[in-house]
Formats: sequence, C-alpha cells, structure tokens
Amino acid sequence: MNIFTFQPQNAVYEIGDFIEFKSFTSIDAFEYILCKGEITDNTNLDILEIKIYDSNTKNFTKEVCWINSALVIRYYPKYKIPTLSTRLIIKDIWKDLIFREVKTVKNKDESMVTYDYINDSGFVRTKTFDTIDEAFKKVPVDKHCNIHIHYRDYFGFTTHRAIRNNDIYCNQEIFFSRKCYGELNLNNKTITGNFSLRRGYKSVPPQKKQYVCGLVETGEKGLFYRKWFICSEEFLKLWTMICEPEHYSLKNKTIDGNYITKSFEEITKDLDTSKYDISSVDIPTKLKKEKYKSYNVETQVLYIPRLYQKIIQSIFKPVKRDNFSLYPTYEERFRSDIAWMKNIKI
Repeated sequence: MNIFTFQPQNAVYEIGDFIEFKSFTSIDAFEYILCKGEITDNTNLDILEIKIYDSNTKNFTKEVCWINSALVIRYYPKYKIPTLSTRLIIKDIWKDLIFREVKTVKNKDESMVTYDYINDSGFVRTKTFDTIDEAFKKVPVDKHCNIHIHYRDYFGFTTHRAIRNNDIYCNQEIFFSRKCYGELNLNNKTITGNFSLRRGYKSVPPQKKQYVCGLVETGEKGLFYRKWFICSEEFLKLWTMICEPEHYSLKNKTIDGNYITKSFEEITKDLDTSKYDISSVDIPTKLKKEKYKSYNVETQVLYIPRLYQKIIQSIFKPVKRDNFSLYPTYEERFRSDIAWMKNIKI
C-alpha cells in the first residue's frame, strides 16, 4: 500500500499515526474542510478517535473527535514519517490532477464586460461597460486583450489528448462547468495544497487551447471535472517537476537525439510567474500602462510574485532561515504547512 493512499480493504490504523480527514461543513453539505490529527484510539476499526491538530498554532488542541475511517483522505504511518520529504507529500496531494486543453466553451447569461488598466498612480483598476461593442469602441485596439466578458454560467469540453502520463482518460473528452471551478490553496494563512472550499466564483471562462487542470470523475453522461481551474504553463511545469520529474519536457534534446535533464536553474527560470503581476515590477507608471496585460490564469500567481519558484525552491533547495528575520518566509510556511506531521516530535 502507498504510504499515503487510503485503501479501506487493507488499511490498518495504529495509535500514533497521523491522518488528514474530511470534516463536512453541515449535515446536508457536500463540501468539506480538510482536518488533520493523530489517532489516539483504534479499538473500533470503523470509528477512530482523533486528537485535532491546529494549523494556526502548529500544535495539537485539547479537542478530541470521533470519525468514520471512510473519511480518511491521507494516511501517514508513524514509522514512515521520518523518511518523508516535502516533495513526496505534495506529490501525493497532486498525483490525480489531470491536465487538458480546452476544445470548446459554451457561455450562458452574459453579466458584464470589464476592462483592466493601469491608472495614473500605477495601480490596476477595472472599468465596466454595458456591452462588448461599447468596450471595443472606447478601449484602444492594442488594449483589447485586457477586455473580459463575464458570464453567470458556462460549460465546455476539453480535447481528448492527454498532456501528462498520469492521464488514464486519454482519447476521451472531459466536461467542465463554472459551478465546479476552484483553485488550490497555496496562498492563504494556512497552505494546504488541496482545493479551497470556495467554488464557482470564476466568471470569465477559459479560452480555446488554454490549459485546465483538476480532479476527474465518471458521471452518467461521461467524464467530468469534479473540481478544476484554469491552469498556467508555469503550474504545469511545477506539477511535472514534482510528480513526473523524468518527463521529456524537463529535458533538452542533444544533437545525437538523446535527452539530458535541464539544470535546476533552467527549470526554475521556466517557473517565473512575475509577468502576471506587473505591479511587482519597479518600472515607471508610463511604461506600466504601455506594457500591462491582464491574464486569465489561476488567482494565486496574480498576487504572489514568482510563487512557483518559491515553492520549488522550498522543496528542492531550502534556504537556511535568516536569524534576523521576525517573520517566516513563504518557503518556510509552505514546508511547515505541507509537511506538518514532520514538525511534531514523535
């Protein structure tokens, strides 16, 4: 059995093992929060007693709860924890993400048209128009790329082509809809790497040939994304480096036709997301206005400059903390939150 994967038919939980489990928001809700804890009693194989771990204080609370073993999402045997790495843990969280290109999108109920621009103070601002025709008339032609049409609902299908080797659904299209849109929690107070609770908020649909990524299930009418998000090329490369490090996209082709793995510096350069956040670039406001382009990608890269470079650095080449720093860096927070069980003395 994989050290993380929960398999009800043969999983044997021991006292002292750590788990992540579902805690539903209400009796009738299908949404849940991912909780963490330590098994303190396994007398009943179906019902486990759990000591709750608080991600904010980085310690266990005095609370104890009882859960059905079927609610376990991720399982960390106590004896295996010392051998774990941050990469192995995040790989297990992301191993089932399926990447595809968008084939077609059907939009329903246009709600508004917006135009993103840089104002005289150098900040990003948004202007609203009643129609797309009005926006095209009033916005300079070279800035039409910053016009976005928002919809109350939309759905679409991907192409049938697999992007990475983990895609077991190759040669089949995958359905996606706005109501299932959600993104990974990589920039909140506590970083989990899993999908956030909030869903369906993305009113601007993806474009044809744009990457989407998510968790796939089989429904009555075929394959569909239960959770998905619009995906940048940088996230695809980040995922590949963590989950499929031998993939050819991480290698350079030599003259004789062989492949040599790219250097860490080369790959890290490919993960640069600073282009999505022009406000982080120290350039004159006039130049910002000329160069600014708004992107329809995952939200986190718009607010954390070089986010994926920070993540990959924390996984493969963690930097020793500066003793003079009062606050933990993003890289430190990422490792601490993802590898939470390794920070506890066992």
